[in-house]
Amino acid sequence: MKERIPQLDYLKGIFILLMVIFHLALVEETYPVLREAVYTFHMSAFLIISGYLANVDRPLGKFCHSLLRLVVPYVIFESLYILMQYYVGGSLGAHNAISNLTVTDFLLRVATQPTGPYWYIHTLVICLAVYWLIYRVLHLDGIGGLAIMGVILYGLSLVIEGLDWSNVIYFMIGLFIMRCGKTFMGVITPSWLAIVPLVVLFWFPENYDRGTLAGVAITVLVISLLLALYPYCGRVVSGTLAYIGRNSLAIVIFSPIFTLATKQVAPFFSFDSTALSFMVVALVFIVVACLVCAWLADTLRLSRFIFFQDRFYRPRQID
Repeated sequence: MKERIPQLDYLKGIFILLMVIFHLALVEETYPVLREAVYTFHMSAFLIISGYLANVDRPLGKFCHSLLRLVVPYVIFESLYILMQYYVGGSLGAHNAISNLTVTDFLLRVATQPTGPYWYIHTLVICLAVYWLIYRVLHLDGIGGLAIMGVILYGLSLVIEGLDWSNVIYFMIGLFIMRCGKTFMGVITPSWLAIVPLVVLFWFPENYDRGTLAGVAITVLVISLLLALYPYCGRVVSGTLAYIGRNSLAIVIFSPIFTLATKQVAPFFSFDSTALSFMVVALVFIVVACLVCAWLADTLRLSRFIFFQDRFYRPRQID
């Protein structure tokens, strides 16, 4: 079990908050260009961190158990999300509402076409399974192992609609850092100088594509800049972000339910053309609701059946 790295939890906290913010329809509509800029790096950075923290150095039984911690909640909540989009999505004005749904469509969506933020878990499960196959079954290591893993995942991305090759690349970047025996901050070093190339890259909207070299550069530079900012955040801010980051999986899982609910209160914020007041209220509501759900799952002892662990909620650490 890897020891927690507070800087990585801090980064995960920032990126998961950006995920929530830019899944709010009113914010997306008000700031479309900013949305495209943020979409270039927020989940890409999350995947780099996920690749770096990936661990397959365990027997088959324990690895399968760890994979079930992702597969079971994915199937449950992706299924619920699809049903919500079908039965109430249209009436709630969801942009991805489903008008027709057969049993075959339902099964295909769950298996190969994840919707909402659940694509992240779907991608993570596939990458981890292939990673385990390469390094534990075939015993391939080093650059050769990574190359074969990349070929397999690229092939899978051609037949699995929900597996985007650009997302796989970011997972493998994190994996490459870890397999080379490097520390995360030893490769992506904190630097205020990152702001200079970032301004240049963000100046041209054609760079807002995480599947390009410009997208990779933006992602790495944003991580570098945020790491440089970390020592100046203060214990309250950095500690709060790290706390949210430790519970990022809970926010990925539960947030779509509450994000959909916030659409009903958006009209009450029509007085604010900037949508910032709505953003703050909705963000606090969604994050707190997700954390409460995670805590309730532990308290009611549901976590062992849904998440295959006794403690899914991660309490705030006190220095």
